Amino acid sequence: MPGWTTTVGELALPPSTVVRPVGYVDDRGVFLGIAEDGWWLFGLDVTTGQRTFGPVRLGPAGEATDFKCYVNGPPVVLCVRQGPDPNAPSTAWVVDSSSGTVKYDGPTELHVAAQDKPRLEQVGDYAVAVMSGKGVYGVGAHGELTWFVPGDGILPAQFASWERDAHPSTLAVQGRDEITDVVFSVVDGSIVKPSMPQNVQFGRAVIYPGGFGYEYNPVGDFSTERVAFFDDTGKKLSAPDSRGTLETRSVDLPLVRSASKDIVLTLAGQQLLELPPSLTSPDARLIGSRFFVAADKEHRSWRQFDLQTGEPGETCEGESLGFQYIASDGEVAVAHGKRTPAQAIDLTTCDVLWSIAGSTPDEAKEVWKVNTTLVQRSNDRLFALVPPK
Repeated sequence: MPGWTTTVGELALPPSTVVRPVGYVDDRGVFLGIAEDGWWLFGLDVTTGQRTFGPVRLGPAGEATDFKCYVNGPPVVLCVRQGPDPNAPSTAWVVDSSSGTVKYDGPTELHVAAQDKPRLEQVGDYAVAVMSGKGVYGVGAHGELTWFVPGDGILPAQFASWERDAHPSTLAVQGRDEITDVVFSVVDGSIVKPSMPQNVQFGRAVIYPGGFGYEYNPVGDFSTERVAFFDDTGKKLSAPDSRGTLETRSVDLPLVRSASKDIVLTLAGQQLLELPPSLTSPDARLIGSRFFVAADKEHRSWRQFDLQTGEPGETCEGESLGFQYIASDGEVAVAHGKRTPAQAIDLTTCDVLWSIAGSTPDEAKEVWKVNTTLVQRSNDRLFALVPPK
């Protein structure tokens, strides 16, 4: 049911402004108002609906071809407008979301979409700029490039894929050469070096909540590939005895694949689950104490397992646990649907518990998760979604 409610008019935004979320700092959500004449940035406490700053006018639409905002080290928000000429500078605004103060308004070499220019990506609570074939840059207080980590400039799919329940890490990974990935902090660009003996060759890396994993093998011996896990500082947490490789689309918990079996582990090396050999998809997600694995390439069939008992549960059919996933409390998942902005799925039975009526020609609807609150937009109205009393 609707909880707190506010409107475009009450937020002092121009009529017909379309509101979209940018990010959040705890329960202080940051939103972008898209109007015919430009953009406005404002904040809401999503527990009460009270405005926390703004609206701040960011400038006219002009001839913008791309416009996007990013959290860049809370409470700072970076917004970039890119024009039709890819060789011309973009315009950047840097706003302190705790006060609404515009810290910078001027040109930047950053781009929202580009092939051979510094292109912005959101990694956790920080914006980084990637350049294919060169590496990853940090972004400073005036929209300028700061620290630099050389590499292939390609962030793995885990940084641009599904919504997940865990708060994202401050670490990222990119390829450094044909064999070895490099793990680094998106706060300051510092390289995180794993603590392992000198005579090993590292390969692919995957970031998890609370640490990361590396594939490795003895130098010169590519037939004995193993995995090891580390905390955020690079301290070794575990190195399982069995051979195996990391499934890169399981980023909530390590999933290690070997010739004989697939096992789900903690970073400390504790085995939680051995998956049936029939499950060959690397796509997986953790919801509460349930581990879901896609049983098909289209991600329409999800096998679930209880990590506390190892027992299988109901198979959930549909796309709700893939790209359509919004959030969960561990027992019920909320997801986008084909004809609804949001529906709830009972994870025990996989039944649909409720569904919001879809958009109509007269009313556009969207649902987002902002921190731990569900927020719905219906035309010019924003409101929290709360359980009925």
